Amino acid sequence: MSPPLRQGRRPAAASASGRNRPEGGDVVILTHPASPAGQDLGVRLLAPEEACDFEYWAARLVHVELLRDAVAVALYRLPLLAVPAGRGRRGGRMDMLFASCAGLAARELRGRPGFHGVAAVGTDIVWGEPVPKDLTPDARRRFFGLHAQPQARPLTAYQRQVCHA
Repeated sequence: MSPPLRQGRRPAAASASGRNRPEGGDVVILTHPASPAGQDLGVRLLAPEEACDFEYWAARLVHVELLRDAVAVALYRLPLLAVPAGRGRRGGRMDMLFASCAGLAARELRGRPGFHGVAAVGTDIVWGEPVPKDLTPDARRRFFGLHAQPQARPLTAYQRQVCHA
């Protein structure tokens, strides 16, 4: 439900950026997650294949079998993949829109395999070992268990079988 308008103000019109712009030029930014119907949206966990970035991660992970314990974290109907730590991947992180959403997602990930030490830090969710501050880009890539370059190949039948075992 929209907050009541002050007398003398015209209703806001949505701009291309998704922000509401009253005709006077003021910017009104929504401060809580809400659906178009005005209901608050929560964080949902889905199967890893539901994540819109599943193929992105599958092409970059050194150990694709980590996808077996991965989970899609859906916020605003946009599921993104949370890949667990393990098999050379020392930790993970995700950015969320709001700190409250990060807290909800961290609570949902708690206790899942590979998500040890999961915590909400501001709008980020972090798990595994803390990322050292002085890592070179190559060391940072290895910390997260990623290839230097994306593998320009789709998942093989074996990799799909490992992911779904």
